[in-house]
Amino acid sequence: MFWQLNVGQMKALLRGYFLDNVSITGSRRRRRRDEVRLHSAQAHAAVSVAQLAAAIAGVVSACDLRGDKKLGAVLASAAALVATVCAEAAESAGANRPRVTSAVKTGLESRSPAELLTLTATAATCLRGAAALKLRAADVRGISTGANANANAMAMSISASIQKGIALRVCLPCGKVRVRTVSVFPRRGGGAVALRLGTKRLRGAFATYDDHELLGVSTGGGGEAVVDGRRCFAVALSTSAGTVQLLLEDQTHCKVWKAAIEGMLSDANLKHY
Repeated sequence: MFWQLNVGQMKALLRGYFLDNVSITGSRRRRRRDEVRLHSAQAHAAVSVAQLAAAIAGVVSACDLRGDKKLGAVLASAAALVATVCAEAAESAGANRPRVTSAVKTGLESRSPAELLTLTATAATCLRGAAALKLRAADVRGISTGANANANAMAMSISASIQKGIALRVCLPCGKVRVRTVSVFPRRGGGAVALRLGTKRLRGAFATYDDHELLGVSTGGGGEAVVDGRRCFAVALSTSAGTVQLLLEDQTHCKVWKAAIEGMLSDANLKHY
């Protein structure tokens, strides 16, 4: 018996073979890339916490606690121990020693409330960003199954639309609530994340856009609220123009937006190192 295979069948077989192999290879490459990003984010978060701990240790050692030198010495010793453990944890997470040493030195030199507040906000942002990347990596590996499948698919769809732009109700820094086309994306060259607010003109004939540097996700907002008599879930963003609140009608959408933005901020912080 002789096999007769026409050109169409041959093309179909080859197409299936190459697509399957390319798909597997691409999936492995993406998974490896996500693992590297997660590892870097965790190391960066550990370094940020170590820097904050060193700053606290430095401030405590320099403070005079109402003349109680014994209590001051005990607190300084305890703070120094915490800072040492955090520095060792940062090295265990993958940060090299010179980087950890530099961060600890910078932390020890921090004295003003503004510097401590900045270090605290940076550490919190890095920790949330690492947690968001870890959750996304878990979803890619297929850990979330069953009832979470639809939620994960919706989360991926929303994450893709965040950078493209979507119409949302927004509470502007002036306090007015308006509908804007909202997108959040990393700026070219890295190192910063932008919030773009678009306004439609002449019934949608054209639109104008305002870009603001995104500084972080504010911890003071971001919960359930009632605005103009409508129940919503707010994501409060700290920007160069002030605080902007994104008003979403679904709690899952709110969580996805918040996680995606924190992930972008974490990636931007990583590019400084």
